[in-house]
Amino acid sequence: MAVSTRTQTLIFDTPKEAVLRMLTDASFYQRKYEALGLQDISVQPTTHDNAPFAVLARFKAHTELPLPGWAKRVLPDTIGVEQMDYWSVDSARGGLQIHLQGTPVRISADMGLSEEGDKVINTVQWRFDCPVPLVGKKLAEFVADDVCTKAERDHGFGRTQAERYR
Repeated sequence: MAVSTRTQTLIFDTPKEAVLRMLTDASFYQRKYEALGLQDISVQPTTHDNAPFAVLARFKAHTELPLPGWAKRVLPDTIGVEQMDYWSVDSARGGLQIHLQGTPVRISADMGLSEEGDKVINTVQWRFDCPVPLVGKKLAEFVADDVCTKAERDHGFGRTQAERYR
C-alpha cells in the first residue's frame, strides 16, 4: 500500500477554549461547508471511540488540481465526501477520517491543539493511503495536495468563526 504523509500547522488568534468550543459545535461544520460552497451538505452528530464529540458530514466537492490524464480516470471532477471529525475537550486532541467516494484513497489525520504565546496551533498529521499498484503513491500525493489546499481554506473560515466562541 502506498502512503503519503503531511504535517500541516494551522494557527488561531483566539484562546484555546474558544477554538475547542468551535470545533465541538456541530453547527460550525454546517456553516463552514455552506460558506465554502460545497453541495448536498448533511452534518449529523455521531459517535467515535476516541472522543466524546464527533460529527459526520457528507457533501460533494470539486477536485481543483490540474490532474494528468491517468489521474482523471481515477479521480472524478466532483467527489462525494464523507468526513468524520472528532475531538476531546479534555486532551485538546482530535482527528478526522475522510472517505472519497469512487476513489481508492483513504485519508486520516490526528490533530492536537497547543498554545504558543497568544496563538493556538492546530498541528494536523495527515495520512493518505492508496492500494493501487504502481501509481498509488502518486495518486495519494495528488489527493494530499488537494486536501491540504482545501484544509487551508477551511482554516481561513475557522479563524473568522473562532471569535464567535470567545
